[in-house]
Amino acid sequence: MLCRKCIKKIYAPSITDGAYKIYHYGKYEYPLSKIITEFKYHSHPKIANTFGELLSKWFLSLNFPELSYSVSYVPSNYLSKYEKGFTPAKLIAESFSQLLGFPLIQLFESKAFRRQAQLNVKERTKNMKNKIKLTGTPTPYLIIIDDVYTTGSTMNEIENLVKNKCEILVCLTVARTIHR
Repeated sequence: MLCRKCIKKIYAPSITDGAYKIYHYGKYEYPLSKIITEFKYHSHPKIANTFGELLSKWFLSLNFPELSYSVSYVPSNYLSKYEKGFTPAKLIAESFSQLLGFPLIQLFESKAFRRQAQLNVKERTKNMKNKIKLTGTPTPYLIIIDDVYTTGSTMNEIENLVKNKCEILVCLTVARTIHR
C-alpha cells in the first residue's frame, strides 16, 4: 500500500525508556500522521495491514530472542470504538500476529469515557489512571501494539498491570508524537 520511497520517509525509529522500553517505528508528523489520520478517522482500516507488515519486519530486525511471544494491543474506549467501528491497535496487532505466527490475545479493556485525542497531557494521565483493566492472563513473552504514543499515559497503565507477570515485555507503536 505504501511505496518504498514513502516507507523510507516515515521510518524514523526511536525508543522511550521507562519501566520497559517502548519502540516507535516513526514520528507522528507528515506523511505518517496523514496516513494514521486516514486509517483512524476516514474509514481506511485496511491500512492496518500495512502497519502490521512494517512493525513485523521491524520487530524481526531488532533481534529480540526467538521465543513464543503472544501479541496484545492497547484498547480503545467505548466511544472511539463506536465512532470508528474498530479498534485501531487491534487491527494492527491482528496483522502483526498473523504475519509472525504469534497468537493474538485480548488482555485489556478500557473503562475511560473520554477520548485521549481531545485531552492535554495532564488530562490524559488523569483520564487513564486506573481505567485500563486486565481481562486475561498475560503470557511470559508478550508484545503490546499501539498506533500512536503521545504522553505514555495508556502504555504506563498497561505496563503497571503486567510488569510482574511477564518475563519479556515488548511495546511497539507505529508513531511517537514529538513534543516541541
